[in-house]
Amino acid sequence: MASVASLEEQVAAALRRMGLSGNDSILVLGVSGGSDSSALLYSLHRLQESHRLRLHVAHLNHNFRGDEADEDARFVESLANELNLPATVEKQDPTEYRRDRSISSFEQLAREMRYIFMARVADELGASAVAVGHTADDQAETVLQHVLRGSGLHGLQGMTESAPWPWPMGYPNLRIFRPLLGVTKKDTLAYCRELGRDIRDDSGNYLSRFTRNRVRHRLLPLLADEFNPRVREALARLARTAASDLDFMEGEVSRVWPELATVTDDDVSFDLRRMTALHPSLQRLALRRGYSALTGDTRRLRESHLIAMAQLVSGRATVGTVQLPQGARLLRAYDRLILSRATELPCPLPGFQGDHPLALPSEGGSEVNVSVAGWQVTLRAGIPPDGVGGQGSPWGRPEQSDWPSAIPDEPDSSFKWSAWLDRESLGEELSLRTRLPGDRFQPLGMSREKKLQDFFTDAKVPRSWRDRVPLLVSQRGIAWVAGHRIADWAAIKIGELDGHPAVWVEIKPQ
Repeated sequence: MASVASLEEQVAAALRRMGLSGNDSILVLGVSGGSDSSALLYSLHRLQESHRLRLHVAHLNHNFRGDEADEDARFVESLANELNLPATVEKQDPTEYRRDRSISSFEQLAREMRYIFMARVADELGASAVAVGHTADDQAETVLQHVLRGSGLHGLQGMTESAPWPWPMGYPNLRIFRPLLGVTKKDTLAYCRELGRDIRDDSGNYLSRFTRNRVRHRLLPLLADEFNPRVREALARLARTAASDLDFMEGEVSRVWPELATVTDDDVSFDLRRMTALHPSLQRLALRRGYSALTGDTRRLRESHLIAMAQLVSGRATVGTVQLPQGARLLRAYDRLILSRATELPCPLPGFQGDHPLALPSEGGSEVNVSVAGWQVTLRAGIPPDGVGGQGSPWGRPEQSDWPSAIPDEPDSSFKWSAWLDRESLGEELSLRTRLPGDRFQPLGMSREKKLQDFFTDAKVPRSWRDRVPLLVSQRGIAWVAGHRIADWAAIKIGELDGHPAVWVEIKPQ
């Protein structure tokens, strides 16, 4: 019984590699009744005692093939009883599942239903893994399908012997186990025959409307007959090479990930400078990882999506959106890059309307505090300290911020902006408001005014944020675009620092 010994040796070696041998591991076995899953069941049952395994059979009837599917379910249940193994056999109607999720592919529908079912059974039992009967033939078909779709490395690597549970999310300790990836369908058929065991033959495996069936029965035989008799082995080598390369590249992404991305419950924000410094292949892997962190899985994310995302990162457009599956979007506005389900970048600035008068402090050292619709404004009269300059000053900008960039990427009450302004230039009336049509502004260092809209564009303020940026306004005009720039005319002139009256203004969210 050479076939029996060879197959069981491969399964036993896989058990040892995965750490499932000799420790009373609970394994859920996905069994359809066909040759592959039957060989999986029989081999693990025969190895059960020597490897101290606890097996549980699981079978889902998709209610697709009528009486034939019912016969399959009865066959599996009877087989489990014969082997004295516990079993969970269920029948589910795919109609409602398909309608709720707008899935057009029955293959995808059936796969999702099976994985939900097996994950639930495994979770209820506290199982270490779910074992499935994928073979080398399945690997070749999977890789070839991915080649036809133009997949990236994640598709070309095909299936691995062991992997974290792919979907649905929420099972961090569960793994999928494929101990038969090194054997062929001919091997599983021979194994079952040598044991004298019956198997089921799913008529759905011959329906030409399913892409996998056309690949299995038409394309692969054609490639073997006319191009490469060992095409299946070639595709398996391609999968191993892709998996090895991908493992290295994922490690490189993991190395830079803490500085590259910030993950919250609502979005994933990227450091655009660090992102653009990455090799394009690593950019796509990082974007894929961010998408997975946001949505929970990458099943519907295609290589075309990743290419579009990478183009938004490195292309000439500084503002744009890429629509992604599951309602996700990659949003870019200048130096901000966020994966989110929101339709636009979240604005961290409190919104307010109207023109709010501010009282100027009258004497040196005096201070005025006022709340304005979500903002706390503090004005203090005094002499600017050394190191604070204005127009033409060698000491740098007279505006200070607790954030490295003018406006933070996320809502946060801890950021604040402050600036020193010339007291005489401000006049006697001061107010806080947001922009109005026709506003103009003379930024520090410029000899003439420009449209405020143009200033916002140059300062890379997202369009949807501009109505929330606080403006400190005097009779002469906009004295300070908070968080960005003071007006040239409101700056303290060099040579007037000593003893010249000035006003320190701080603005922060309440």
